[in-house]
Amino acid sequence: MYIVLARKYRPKNLDEVWGQSHITEALKKSIKDGRIADAYLFAGPRGTGKTSVARVLAKSLNCENGPTASPCDTCEICKTITAGSCMDVIEIDAASNRKIDEVRALRESVNLTPARARFKIYIIDEVHMLTEDASNALLKTLEEPPPYIKFFLATTDPEQIIPTILSRCQRFNFKPFKLKEVEERLTDICNREGFQIEKEALKEIYGFSGGSMRDALSILDQLMVNAENNIISYQGVKNFLGLVEEDSIREMMALVRGKEIKKLLSLFHQLLSEGKDPAVIMDGIIKEIKGIILDRIGEVEYPEDKEENLYRAFNDISIETLLDAVSLVIEYKNRLPFESIPVVLSEILLLKLSHLLGKEKTIPQKRTEKKEEDVSGTKQAVKEEDIFYSKREEDSPSASNTKEETVSLKNEEEVIAQWKVVLAELKKSKPTLEAALREGSPIKLKDNTLFISFNKKYEFHKSLIESQPRNVKFIEKILSDKTGIKDIKISLVSEGKEESLLDDGEIKKIVEFFGGEIINVEE
Repeated sequence: MYIVLARKYRPKNLDEVWGQSHITEALKKSIKDGRIADAYLFAGPRGTGKTSVARVLAKSLNCENGPTASPCDTCEICKTITAGSCMDVIEIDAASNRKIDEVRALRESVNLTPARARFKIYIIDEVHMLTEDASNALLKTLEEPPPYIKFFLATTDPEQIIPTILSRCQRFNFKPFKLKEVEERLTDICNREGFQIEKEALKEIYGFSGGSMRDALSILDQLMVNAENNIISYQGVKNFLGLVEEDSIREMMALVRGKEIKKLLSLFHQLLSEGKDPAVIMDGIIKEIKGIILDRIGEVEYPEDKEENLYRAFNDISIETLLDAVSLVIEYKNRLPFESIPVVLSEILLLKLSHLLGKEKTIPQKRTEKKEEDVSGTKQAVKEEDIFYSKREEDSPSASNTKEETVSLKNEEEVIAQWKVVLAELKKSKPTLEAALREGSPIKLKDNTLFISFNKKYEFHKSLIESQPRNVKFIEKILSDKTGIKDIKISLVSEGKEESLLDDGEIKKIVEFFGGEIINVEE
C-alpha cells in the first residue's frame, strides 16, 4: 500500500525532527531532567512540524521504557501512537470542535485515568480557533490538571490565544524552513526513493511551498508520479506548478513601463489561457520589482543582458515609487481569494501599475531659481533641486555646518512638529532613506524615545530602515540636531504596537518571498 511522503517520512523520535533543533534539544533535556510541564504550546507557520513534534513527545512520555527522549518504537504503546489508534492520546481539531460544548466534554473526560499509558495526552490543533467561552472553559482545566494529564496545544496564530492560556503553557516557536534545509531533506528523500532532482527544481519547490516542509513533500509526491525516467527536472516543476516563465514577466514589466495597456492585457489573458494563476503572475511581478530595487542599490548581478535592459528602463523611477508598487501588488494579491471576479481585479492592478510606473512624456522645463539671503544680508541664486536633492557628503549631518538655528525642544508636541524639518534634512543626503521614513508618522515621545508608527501596508518601508543600524543612527543624529535633545532615540513600531518587530502579515510574506533578506536602502 502506497503511503504519501509526508506520512512515510514523519519523524519517529525527537532526533528525526528536521530543522527545529532549538526545540527538540530543549524537550530532550526536560525529559532527561524530569521537568515535564502540564501544557506545551507549539506555535509557528503551517507545515513546520508542530503536530509531528506533539506526537513524538507523546510517544516519548508514554513509551514503556520511558519517559525517554528515544522511545523504543516497538512496544505496544509506541506502535498505537504511531498508528494514531492510542486511546490515551487524543487529537482534537479546534477549527471544527471550537464550541464550549466540545470543551466541556473534554473537561469531563479529563477526570478519567489513562486506559493503558502513563499519561493521557490531549493534542489540540489550531487552538486559537476556540471561541471565547470555549477558551475560558479550557483555561479551568489547564489551571490544575490531574497529574496524569498533559496538554499539547498547536497554533499558527498565537496572538489570538487569550493571555491566561498562554501564561500556563511552555511555549516553543517553530520557524519556517530555510532553503538549504528543504533542499537537503528533499534530496535525501529522492535518493531513498530512487529519484534524481535538479537543484533549480528544489528552489522552485521551496519558493512555492513558502517554507512549509509538508507542502514541499506534497509537491514532491506529485512530481514523482509525473517524473520521466525518475528525474525531476526544473522545467517539469515549472510546468507542474503553473509557474510563469521569467521572459513573460519581463515582457509584462516592459509593457507596464511603456504604458502599452492593450498589449499588456492581451499578454495577461494569454497567460491565463495557458493555465497560469493570477496570484502566481503577481508573485512574478513582485520578484522583478525586487530585482529592480536590488539593482538600484548595487546588490545584484545580471544573469542575462535582457534583464539588465529591463532594469535600466526603470532608472528614473524612485525607490519610493517602486516600494509603493510592491505594496500595491501585495494588497491586490491578498484580495484575490475573496473576489468573485479575480481576473477583473488583476486587470485593474495592471492598469494601476502602468499608471504608477509607466513613462510620461517629458516636457523641458527651465530650472527654478529662488532667492535666499546669506548671512551678510546679500541675496544669491540657488537652484531649487540643489537645495532638496544634494547628495554631497558635506551635506550629511555629521559634516554639515548648518546655518539653521537649533531649537531646544522639551515636549512631545514640539518634537513632532519638527518632523517635516527632519525629513527635509534627511532628503538632502539620503533621499532613498527619506522616502522609506516618510511613510511613518511620529506618534509620541517617551523616555527620550520618539515612536514612529507605520501602517501595515508600509511594513516593508519600516523593515528597510531597520535593516541597517547606521540608518537608525543617521536619523537620530538629524533628530537630535533639529530638536536640541541630546541622545534622542527613535523606535519604529507597527501601527497599534509599541515594539519594533517584523510582524506577520503582508510585508512578512514579501520578505520571506525575497528569501528572508532585507535589503540596504542606503545610497
